[in-house]
Amino acid sequence: MATDQGSAFAAEIARLAKKYRGVDRAQTTTKSGHTILLTGMLGGNVGAIDITTPDGHKVRRADGWKVGETYEVAKFLWDLMEQDKARAAERERLAGLKSVSITSANATGPASNRKTSRYHLTPEQLAQLLTLAEQLAAANAADTVAE
Repeated sequence: MATDQGSAFAAEIARLAKKYRGVDRAQTTTKSGHTILLTGMLGGNVGAIDITTPDGHKVRRADGWKVGETYEVAKFLWDLMEQDKARAAERERLAGLKSVSITSANATGPASNRKTSRYHLTPEQLAQLLTLAEQLAAANAADTVAE
């Protein structure tokens, strides 16, 4: 569905660029509610595009391309906006979580093997992990002393 929306968004902007070819400045609001400003559309070129979200936040700008390439440029900008939305949603999801890196090691065999992974934990999960790590360290220390 996001691809369909992106294609529709790009097609709408491409139609606008073709319609106002030769005009220095054209502005419209798309069906998705974004405000589009195309400037410098002289001699078959588009000088720039500014895209503003329905809530007034300027999200993207691109500079300089041929009018015939407007669909591809707008589609690319749509994809970037979707990636920005996904990153914002991920940041919101991770708010309040603690980021930790855990390295696991296998010291047995001819070559030791280490692997580091990143995890996002709630404060409760982090406390449990620290308790478990302390228990493992104590058990390893006791095992080393016993040898």
